[in-house]
Amino acid sequence: MSGDGRLMWICSSLRVVVTLSNHGNRAPSEAASVWCPANMQNIEQYGAPFMQLTDLGMSQLYEAGQHTRDLYVDKAQFLSPSLKQKHHFEAFFRADAAKSCGQSAAMFQNGLNPNNNEKKGWYPIPIIKQLEENELEFSATSGPCKDILNTDLDSYANARGFRVLDQNRQLIENIFNICGNNEPGSTQNTIDKINVIADMVKVDKNEKLPALPKLTDDMYTSLQNLAFNQMMERYLGTPRQVTYYLGGFPNLLLDNLFRTSKESYKLYAYTGHRGLLHGLGLVLGWSFDIPGEATAPAFNTTSLPPGATMYFELHEVDDILTVQTYLWSPSTPHTQVKLSKCSALDCPLDEFRTIFDHQIAATSSWETICNYHPQKAVRNLHFGSTPEAESQTSIIMLAVIVLCTTFAIVSAYQRIHQFRRRQYTQI
Repeated sequence: MSGDGRLMWICSSLRVVVTLSNHGNRAPSEAASVWCPANMQNIEQYGAPFMQLTDLGMSQLYEAGQHTRDLYVDKAQFLSPSLKQKHHFEAFFRADAAKSCGQSAAMFQNGLNPNNNEKKGWYPIPIIKQLEENELEFSATSGPCKDILNTDLDSYANARGFRVLDQNRQLIENIFNICGNNEPGSTQNTIDKINVIADMVKVDKNEKLPALPKLTDDMYTSLQNLAFNQMMERYLGTPRQVTYYLGGFPNLLLDNLFRTSKESYKLYAYTGHRGLLHGLGLVLGWSFDIPGEATAPAFNTTSLPPGATMYFELHEVDDILTVQTYLWSPSTPHTQVKLSKCSALDCPLDEFRTIFDHQIAATSSWETICNYHPQKAVRNLHFGSTPEAESQTSIIMLAVIVLCTTFAIVSAYQRIHQFRRRQYTQI
């Protein structure tokens, strides 16, 4: 199909788009200044607080938003070019509780709708976030699944993690010596140090800062591979771990794809940590292959760069709904991806849902794994109620008010009558 023909087909068949982006390049954890004091010169050059986006990180997510605009506004004409052309926003933005994810979502939105207000140059579009402990779709491991995650992390550190560190002992000693902090620590502490230092030197490379003195290219590559493999093994090492790490996000994704109407959003743009993208990849059979990134052969994937974005497009042709999947990053082009767990490149929507059903059948739900039993929410009388429910509630409330008023009148009458019989004068 020619480029023009494909664009016409997209315009006529596209129903909804869901994106999931990895946050942009961010300054490392504050622990980097303690565990690698030899890198203080670079640490002072990030121009951002610890764990928050650098200028480069902001640019990466702005570019992701611009790319999305190019796809669905300029070319496909699926989204309106201006926010003022519709009765309601066409795009919905939500981010993980982390500050870097919220910043990334804001920059993505700015790229999608640049200079959207003639007077101010911008228009504040809401970005939905939850408190970390209340987040179920992006980081259930910080809330209801926190205890089981900590148990699994301890188990890994005492077994597989200990063996991996022993196999890489020379590399680890060299890295700690270069950093100027070779104090002994527990297995868990050593794993944490490796992750922080690996993240720090990757940030340095992305920001084009001088490499840590005596850190060779081979050592850098080995360190990145070690840290990435440990991340995958610790958090996504088994299907059960994948299920509870993803939490409620698969249900959120399916809900966005299945519930479409003229009043629905056309674009759902989400921003999270790379672990969420990798977890989805494992469930769907979506392997990543990004040149220059760390590799995890056991998981058939590479790491994802900052700003990497997964696209889920829902298409409808002859009443048949299919999901097309694409990957884009600041360093790689927009490419369609064949899911290994789906029978076709354009995955039938029902089959797409079945992939998640099979995952749950094999592991049970994340709620069951984490022993999570949500309390039934009290219906708000003003927000989120259906008209029927509001009507029933109003009738009940009115009846209660009438009964209370009647009771008060009768009681008052009885008291007055009693006072008169006793010849008391009311004050």
